[in-house]
Amino acid sequence: MARGSVKDVRLQYALYGALFGCAFPIVATLFDAFMRDLGLGLNGLIEAQKTQPLHWIIDTAPIFLGFFSCLAGIKQQDVIEMNESLERKVEQRTEMLHEQNEELRTIQDELEDSLTRISHSINYAQRIQDAIVSNTNELEAAFPDSFVMFRPRDVVSGDFPWYLKKGDYHYLAAVDCTGHGVPGAFMSLIGYFLLNRIVKENGFSNTDEILTELHKEVVKVLNQSDDSDVHDGMDLALCRIDTVKKEVMYSGAGNPVYHLNESELTEYKADYWSIGGTQYRKRGDYSAHSFSYKDGDMISMFSDGITDQFSADGQKKFGFKKIRTHLENNSSGSMAEMKTSFEAEMNQWMGNHKQLDDMLMMGVRL
Repeated sequence: MARGSVKDVRLQYALYGALFGCAFPIVATLFDAFMRDLGLGLNGLIEAQKTQPLHWIIDTAPIFLGFFSCLAGIKQQDVIEMNESLERKVEQRTEMLHEQNEELRTIQDELEDSLTRISHSINYAQRIQDAIVSNTNELEAAFPDSFVMFRPRDVVSGDFPWYLKKGDYHYLAAVDCTGHGVPGAFMSLIGYFLLNRIVKENGFSNTDEILTELHKEVVKVLNQSDDSDVHDGMDLALCRIDTVKKEVMYSGAGNPVYHLNESELTEYKADYWSIGGTQYRKRGDYSAHSFSYKDGDMISMFSDGITDQFSADGQKKFGFKKIRTHLENNSSGSMAEMKTSFEAEMNQWMGNHKQLDDMLMMGVRL
């Protein structure tokens, strides 16, 4: 409200008070003239005023009532101005909230668009990863009775199965790279192509030599110097199968291999140190284990995403014992049946508990 309106309200209240105050001397004068038989004419009214001093006090009523009414008008105007100020603030806040809501809607639309594009990119990356590192057609052609249980935690994975045939040797590995999702997928591509190059082009054939060379190459590719902030690497179980001599050579970086002869299971433990990572200067040489097999024997490798998976109540990890027990109890069936039964057991174990890491398990009937 403008300042002119403030003055009008004050004058309005003062005028109303003064007019109301005028009623007191008029009524009092008329009443006094009537009671004293002075008549109601002008002379009688003047006589009543002149002869009765009390009227002089009553005659001040318009002044005092006008003054007090003016004060009440000022207070009323303060209230009006306060209400109008609050209304203006409410309007400003409402407008501000409206603008913020518009900004939030814009940000939400941008986020949804970004998430959609990221989702499409990751789905496309999954197709690339499946085509390159998760293709098991060659493994199945070489060993028809085999299985790969592959469960990425996210769309793409840091775990991957690897198979390569060179000469009389079949190379088989279950690789678990640092991380999962997109970072793990990058590491899986690095590991896949380095393994291919080391065996195909560089001519390394013994499993311990392959792991040693793989470690050197990962350190080189990721520039893992003493003060490097890149500590990524991988664990894996690597087997070289000689189908002519019926012999398996195994080396492991963190992950073991299980050899099942009928219902008797033998575990070949891995070396402690991983490929790459922060501890690459504090390590020994990788060791190699060789063992003979008979037709019908089975080997199995897996990542720690299986052993570290919590139960439905979140109290226990799946562990190694359950894997060994399952392999021993299902050794007479086909690899496809073993995969199905193991997946069912894992589903029951997990319940509604979130999958913590990528899962990879491989089984090959020799």
